[in-house]
Amino acid sequence: MTAYDRIRFIGYPIPTDHQTEFAVGNVGNMMVGTYLGDDDLHTDVAKRVAVLSHAVTTAKALLPSDEEPGSVLNVFVAPEFFWHGTQGPYVFQPDERDPAEVILEAVDAAFPAEDFADWLLVCGTVISTQVADRHALWAEPSIDVRNDTVRALTEQYRKASGAITSLVYDMLRGFVVQCHSYPNVEVRNRSIVLSRVPVDGVRATLQATLLTTEKYYDSNEDFLLYDVTGRRDVITEQMTAYPILDLTGGDDKRDPRDPYAIFRHVYGVDDHADIGVEICLDHADNRLRRSIASPAWPVKPDGLHLHLLPSCGMQLTRDGIAAGVGGWAFNCDGEYAIAGDHPTGTPTAGSPNGVTSIYTDVVSEVSAHYSGHTQLARVTSAAQGGDPRDLASRSASYETLDADIATVHPVTALDDLGSVFAGGPGALHIYGLTSPLPFSRTPASAD
Repeated sequence: MTAYDRIRFIGYPIPTDHQTEFAVGNVGNMMVGTYLGDDDLHTDVAKRVAVLSHAVTTAKALLPSDEEPGSVLNVFVAPEFFWHGTQGPYVFQPDERDPAEVILEAVDAAFPAEDFADWLLVCGTVISTQVADRHALWAEPSIDVRNDTVRALTEQYRKASGAITSLVYDMLRGFVVQCHSYPNVEVRNRSIVLSRVPVDGVRATLQATLLTTEKYYDSNEDFLLYDVTGRRDVITEQMTAYPILDLTGGDDKRDPRDPYAIFRHVYGVDDHADIGVEICLDHADNRLRRSIASPAWPVKPDGLHLHLLPSCGMQLTRDGIAAGVGGWAFNCDGEYAIAGDHPTGTPTAGSPNGVTSIYTDVVSEVSAHYSGHTQLARVTSAAQGGDPRDLASRSASYETLDADIATVHPVTALDDLGSVFAGGPGALHIYGLTSPLPFSRTPASAD
């Protein structure tokens, strides 16, 4: 097996936010709008595969033509919520095929091994929910109570001014949070991962090329509060909860489709790369950092070689990065620009959230409402301990990178793009296009 000594990161921060009329609140925004897509699962998946394939092949055409096969690992990441339907999550019944399996099969066909041998693709995430009887679900009285209450509070919030504004918003947010404790549906939010290098677990032999990891932290903005078109058969934020995830036995994969986040590229005897795919708000809960510091980790916790973060509303945090010395953390987001209301789309060196890094925003050609970003950091001193509040712990420190390692490349809009993505075609952000970055896999002590 080829042992890569260089790596390249390719982010595709296409805005994956809902087609939104307005955001509600200034902190932990909740959203009102409509879900774009096609009512037929296979048609919807085909449209999104076309968008993804167009971006990946555009990126591939930019790579140096004389690059030696097996010398550079190309890591491609798309944002959270790349895959969803007109009801929010893809809603399917027990006798129907899991939408994630449909997508994995389609992605596998779109990127054949002979053409993408040196690629690891994190193709965003898919949201889905299994419901035994759709008609019974929409007839459930509590759904009307939840949705009507939220809509009334939202409308009053929009009318309010002065001190009462925050009071109404707190009522709204508190109601939604409480509803998460009494959900109507369990929604799964899974990353779609295609690795042309066969993947193992840290402790299990899998030899898989298709896998998923899963999110457990439901934010206040993963789903709409209500659909502005009047459609009522949609999954709203106040209806949902994500599955509980037991991490007491570790976060390393035992099966390609299990919910765990950490897997391994094995390149040869004593030569491997440990990789974690952590989805959006789980990063704010320090999921991967806590996992590698836990007693369940099978060896001394030296950190990951690659910490990958697909998101729709998150960036790298100083306390959350779980990469070891020489390891990389890479985030691709489909919701906001790190620079705030004035994104430039130009690669920038800085330390947002205390993470010394390079970040690049997306400037939407459709509306200023739609944004996104990518962010790359390299660890020089690994985090110690899983709990940043512990006085004996310390968070990672980072190398100062040159913004010149990042380049921005346009993506043309496919004719049918607007039926599935509201914010335009996004852009490609490539870190290490002509001069790939070092890929060190030497285990590094957390001391």
